Amino acid sequence: MNQFLDRPRRRRVLPLLIVGVLVFLAALAVGVAIQSGNGPQEPRVYTPPAAIPAPGSVTTVEPSDQSGEPALNGPLQLVRGARLVNGVSIGYPHSSVGAVSAAVEYWRQLGSTLEPDRAAAIARVVAVDSWADAPGTFAKGPVATRKALGFAESGQIDPNASVVLNPVEYQVRSVKADSIQVLLLATYSTAVPGAGMQTRMGVYPLDLVWSDGDWRIPAPTGTSTTDYTTLVAEPGSPQASAKGWNEFKR
Repeated sequence: MNQFLDRPRRRRVLPLLIVGVLVFLAALAVGVAIQSGNGPQEPRVYTPPAAIPAPGSVTTVEPSDQSGEPALNGPLQLVRGARLVNGVSIGYPHSSVGAVSAAVEYWRQLGSTLEPDRAAAIARVVAVDSWADAPGTFAKGPVATRKALGFAESGQIDPNASVVLNPVEYQVRSVKADSIQVLLLATYSTAVPGAGMQTRMGVYPLDLVWSDGDWRIPAPTGTSTTDYTTLVAEPGSPQASAKGWNEFKR
C-alpha cells in the first residue's frame, strides 16, 4: 500500500484551506482525505484545492443512466479532447465516456495550479458561458491554497513549490443525456521547499452539463449534503471495487 505522509504542520493546512474557500461559496465540492501510516487510519474531510462548486441537488446515490447509452461500469479508456485551448484539452464526445474524460482533465488542471490567473483562465475555457463570475470564483481556490501553504496570496512563489491533483479511478451518477455527475478518486500532493511533500487520497465530485458543443462546469444551483467519506479507498483494491470505483486508462 502506498504510504501517505502525515505531518502535524500539514494537518493545519486543510482547515485553513476550508476557511479560505468557503468565504465565497456556501457549498463547495467536499473532498475526503485519508492518510496511511503505522497506526489505525481515520478519514479526514476537507475542501478540494480548486474552486469547483458542489453539485446542485443530488437526489440519488446510485448510478443511473437516462442517456440511452450503456451505463459505465468497469475499466474505461479515456478519450482526448479534440483541441487545446490555453493548454486545456476540450472538445469531448457527447457521451458518458466523454464526460468522464473531461472531468479528469478539468480537475487535473484546476487542482494542479497555485496561480490564480491560471485558474481564472481555465474557468473561461471549461465553465458554461452563462456563469459570468466563474473566473473570479475559480481564482480563489489557488489563493486559499497559497495562503494555507504559507505563501503570499499573489505574486511569484518558490518555483519548487507545487500542488498536483492526479485522478486515478472514477464512478458516475445521475447520468442523463445532457448532464452527469462524475466522482473521481484522486491523489492530491503538495510540495513545499523545506517541508517536503505530502500526498493524500480524496474523492472529488464534479457536475457537468452539455453546453455549446462540449461538457462544461455549470454554476452552482443550491447546496449538497452528500457525504463522500465512506467512498475513500485504496485504488485498485477489492475495497475500492466494492465501493463502486472503476479504473481508467489514459
